[in-house]
Amino acid sequence: MWEIHNFTADAHPIHIHEVQFQVVDRQPFNGISRPPEPNESGYKDTVIAYPDEIIRIKAAFVHPGLYVWHCHIVEHEDNEMMRPYFIGPMTP
Repeated sequence: MWEIHNFTADAHPIHIHEVQFQVVDRQPFNGISRPPEPNESGYKDTVIAYPDEIIRIKAAFVHPGLYVWHCHIVEHEDNEMMRPYFIGPMTP
């Protein structure tokens, strides 16, 4: 389960590499969560993160490794919005 918090005034199309995910819900900061929008049913690889909102998604990764997630607005990729992450076995 991932939570993406958008603290900016812009909507961001967030893309997660190498995995399909499902939108669980959306929640405005200091608000009540709501179900995914009608066009968000099924599996996705990109989701719009609206301003001042938390979006929850669930994803199951099959292979361990180094991946990236990023905003699909090209200028944002150049401003630290392309982030690597590692999926792997838990270590004690």
